[in-house]
Amino acid sequence: MEDVCKQVGLDNQSMDDSMMTPYGPPSAQAYIVPVPDDVVGLVIGKGGDTIRQLQLDSGAKIQVAKKKVEATGMRNVFVEGPDDKYRKAKELLDDIIRVHK
Repeated sequence: MEDVCKQVGLDNQSMDDSMMTPYGPPSAQAYIVPVPDDVVGLVIGKGGDTIRQLQLDSGAKIQVAKKKVEATGMRNVFVEGPDDKYRKAKELLDDIIRVHK
């Protein structure tokens, strides 16, 4: 998948539900990884098993936005951690998306 990720940043004031996790807003240092909304269930997994394993495998903190971005069919997944851990998490997320296609 094309690397279109960006950091949330401190200047991002549009905190609608597509930019909020169930636990509140993501860290300003978190990267936004757009994921097709129909793949989010696979990213989370039964009882959160998959997302927990993704976090263990990558070492990054991973959270999913409460709602999809309007008119895009995509959901923001927030990845927080050092660059190497972010890249590993993105690679694992891309693998899940690729398998789903």
